[in-house]
Amino acid sequence: MSLLCYSATALLLLQQVPWLLVLVGLAAGWWRLRVMQGLATLPKPRWVKLSLVLLIALVLWLARSFELFDKLVSLVMLGYSLKYIELHKRRDVEMFSLTGLFLVAFSLVFSSQPLAALLAALVAFLHLLLLLSLDVKISFNWAKRLGLWLLAIAPLAIALFIVAPRLAPLWKMPTPSSAQTGLSDVVRPGDISQLIRSDKLVFRAEFSRAPEPDELYWRAMVLDEFDGEQWTRSQIAQQKQAPDSSSAINQYQLLLEPASQAWLATLNPSQVRGGGANYVADGSWQREGESFPRQILNFSQLEPPTSSAVPPAYLHFLTRLPQNITPKVSELSEHLGSGLSPRAPDYPKQVMARVQQWFLSQQFSYTLSPPAYPGLLGVERFLLDQQSGFCVHYAQSVVILARLQGIPARMVTGFLGGEWEQQDSLLAVRNYDAHAWMEYWDGQGWVRLDPTAWIAPDRVENNLQQSQATAQQWQSISGWGQKIWYTQGFNQLRLWLAQADYWWAKWVLNFDHKRQLSLFSQLLAWLPGSSLLMLTAGMILLGLLATVLLMAKPWQWRLPNKQVVSLKWQCWLLARRGVVRAKGESFSHFLKRVEQQAPQRAFALEHAINNYNQKRYQA
Repeated sequence: MSLLCYSATALLLLQQVPWLLVLVGLAAGWWRLRVMQGLATLPKPRWVKLSLVLLIALVLWLARSFELFDKLVSLVMLGYSLKYIELHKRRDVEMFSLTGLFLVAFSLVFSSQPLAALLAALVAFLHLLLLLSLDVKISFNWAKRLGLWLLAIAPLAIALFIVAPRLAPLWKMPTPSSAQTGLSDVVRPGDISQLIRSDKLVFRAEFSRAPEPDELYWRAMVLDEFDGEQWTRSQIAQQKQAPDSSSAINQYQLLLEPASQAWLATLNPSQVRGGGANYVADGSWQREGESFPRQILNFSQLEPPTSSAVPPAYLHFLTRLPQNITPKVSELSEHLGSGLSPRAPDYPKQVMARVQQWFLSQQFSYTLSPPAYPGLLGVERFLLDQQSGFCVHYAQSVVILARLQGIPARMVTGFLGGEWEQQDSLLAVRNYDAHAWMEYWDGQGWVRLDPTAWIAPDRVENNLQQSQATAQQWQSISGWGQKIWYTQGFNQLRLWLAQADYWWAKWVLNFDHKRQLSLFSQLLAWLPGSSLLMLTAGMILLGLLATVLLMAKPWQWRLPNKQVVSLKWQCWLLARRGVVRAKGESFSHFLKRVEQQAPQRAFALEHAINNYNQKRYQA
């Protein structure tokens, strides 16, 4: 039993602890097996202590790049592994089981998915069985009984989960490195094409009104500074400021996955409702705080502004390019702008129209596996030679062509579209939805332009998985597990699991103080005349009553027939008179004693015995 507990716990934390701990566990299991077979003896305490010191030093060295919390989990796992060797006293087994339960709880910090919670519950159940085995011989019936006991206390646990005060934590747990998701604030042309190989969930969005497909540009970061090799965010763009105000046209809620960076992917323009995010000068939003766990944020999608105010210095900054732009790219830009007057009010739109016409006249193609186009020479190769690329290559090239014509332009990264998990209401956005486009200044405001739509309109109009061409390309570069999981036969199962994950995250993981108060307000409105105290006490009592009923199972009780009740009543009356039926004494012998010791009660007893025998043996 202890071996099963250890193996399950090790598998649960296999990706979070150093590989050395797996070897320590295997060695401990092998030693423990030899001890049970009588081929070895338990190690002496001094050797255990010496080994512990050496292994602690080695584990800390192997985990030197881990976060502090990861290191602590590794040390607890080390103690758990070594404790497995010396399970020869009751106290040792109790300590081993309790340490295992702590490790099960730690595993939920790394992954809070419903499947991870289910696996953690199974491993915790094994440790409880191990504790139970100290007092009884474990069998299937005992395992079933323990499972029913745990299910019986579920109503009380749910009631306490709902009514327990949601206090602010004394400290914040760091976001585990394994939970990082999404884009980077430094982008090279090939970066996003690598990101789309992943199907990891970034966020879910729930809408009050289904947006149009061309509205689903999830704007995350504005990359406005280019050094010839990579795009970054300038300091000007990251300055906090108050967002523009306009009328709301839609409401949506973001259920964000754990991330390593502060950026938020939102529809543009938007306004946060209830706090939790900061607005910066480039028109994007960033999460508050230093760690970014799962979180729910509410936004209003706003009416696009008719005009914007941007400092002239920033507009001039957005026309800057490295000095070593290749001559062929410069000549192409001059050709596209020839005959146009830069002073014309619609000059930026005229240039962009010519750029679009030129792209459509060439043999450009869209691919998820583009060639390497490093540096400015790569821009020339993409535009004038190979003409096959990903969204970043198109966005970058158009930004450079616009800046060469003196038009302020910048690249935007984020996500495009998503997968509808509930038709027109719940949208899931994953890493493979990553996208890049550009924005240019037309003299009045920012205009979004997606050059990818010129070459691959199907990719823009549909989700990556819904577009036949891109879906086939994605499956060709994805792993075999993803190829199977995203086949037609698994679509319904995948959507069901996604629904379970959504409700789990929304109503369990993110059931905070605000949601608790909102739930109480709804219940108080539904139950007029009640108070918060009455509601809390009532929910606890209901949970306790349900638990008691599930434990007692009154529906399985058998009411005794009236003949048995009558016979027991006569025996009780005689016992009060001092005539007690002996253990194992037959009723006929007991009746004879009653006739001698209490003859006045003999007739009633005889009548009760006759009725009982007739009922019992009437067949």
